[in-house]
Amino acid sequence: MNLTGVHLLLTYRCDIECDHCFVWGSPSASGVMLLKNISSLLREAKRLDTVKGISIEGGEPFLYYPIMIRALREAWKLGFSVEVLSNCYWATSAEDAVEWLLPMAKQETWN
Repeated sequence: MNLTGVHLLLTYRCDIECDHCFVWGSPSASGVMLLKNISSLLREAKRLDTVKGISIEGGEPFLYYPIMIRALREAWKLGFSVEVLSNCYWATSAEDAVEWLLPMAKQETWN
């Protein structure tokens, strides 16, 4: 069996605390993956040559937006398909949601 996907738990911190959360994310959780660890993990996944997709999640990865965007950029540069799992706390209006998501829609400019 080959590993085809990797899930990065960017953080355990979340803006809410849900009974169904399988990583026990909460507002009281702390910490975020370091950029050097993300880079190392992505390079190792690339070396496997079987991993096609990267999922960035948490907790709530949008709480660490700059780190999340850097992780996305690096994963795209390595040729991975990327998804981000979020509870979308930041999408308080359509206009705001577009602003948060725009950098992800423009991934072709990051390669």
